[in-house]
Amino acid sequence: MKVLILAPFDAAELGRLRGVAEAVHESWVDERRMHSPDELAERVVAGGFDAVVVEAEFVTRDVLEAAPGLRVVASARGKPVNVDLAAATELGRVVLGTPGRNAESVADLCMAMLLDRVRHISAAARLVREGGWVVGLDDDSLVPYVRFRGVELAALRLGLLGFGAVARALARRALAFGMAVQAHDPFVDAAVLEEHGVTPRSLDELLASSDVLSVHVERTPQTVGMLGADRLRSLPRGAILLNTARPQVVDQDAIVALVAEGHLAAAALDVVAPEPLPAGHPLLGDDRILVLPHIGGATHDVVRRHSEMIREDLERLLRGERPLRCANPEVLDAVLPLR
Repeated sequence: MKVLILAPFDAAELGRLRGVAEAVHESWVDERRMHSPDELAERVVAGGFDAVVVEAEFVTRDVLEAAPGLRVVASARGKPVNVDLAAATELGRVVLGTPGRNAESVADLCMAMLLDRVRHISAAARLVREGGWVVGLDDDSLVPYVRFRGVELAALRLGLLGFGAVARALARRALAFGMAVQAHDPFVDAAVLEEHGVTPRSLDELLASSDVLSVHVERTPQTVGMLGADRLRSLPRGAILLNTARPQVVDQDAIVALVAEGHLAAAALDVVAPEPLPAGHPLLGDDRILVLPHIGGATHDVVRRHSEMIREDLERLLRGERPLRCANPEVLDAVLPLR
């Protein structure tokens, strides 16, 4: 098998893969470029590649049709959202994914965002950097010990909207901090939530009783606009909103308005629309709203994890075995063993 790897890939895993296949590594990060679909098809065909590993690039129907020798597409994402799965299945191409590759890293960032909001870490650091640290007692608003007084996490109830891999990792962390954790996910049995130490809630119950609401749902027709102004207003006054999932789930204008009026004490967003935000965007005008540049999965551990998953499943395919993380397993009986 000849494999074109366009995603960041762990060096040790690349070495293991090269023990069983011819692998060419041209990471979009190292190369500082992303292939268009036409360029991707041309590169795959010209190089005679049987498999391609993508993170930033999109494998469209046109790519698949233009590269009939491409038998395997591996997406280094939680779900292969950058691959036309229907077309790949129709054309008999195997699509691999890396589910949960970034769950631990995103959960870490969620906790960091929450701690920053409740303990005012970035605001306090900025005060020191700007020379505003006042030790006198003539003006309480300027004394950091008073100005940045926060709350302990154990005093707060965390609500999880969705209970996938990231939410489960976040629940473990929050429970370790002593938080009460509750969740709403119609696709997860209440017994599963309870096994994780999490209280099942209806959506209305979750919103009404969460001091912190963390969003963990995919973008679907049902979830787009799911948290509009009315639903956000049903959160307790002084609640905090976290979003590391999809920006389209939450009404961004409502976030700005509810923070401005004090109904939401703060918000922390790692995903926004558009990305990047233009200068002067309302989300950037209030220090109570923390906006990060979509870095939830930006750790070396995520690269190592998706590299291991992809290497393992490519090896399984080469041995004639079924991969562990195939997004379209219905094609496997027709294509195995790969020749």
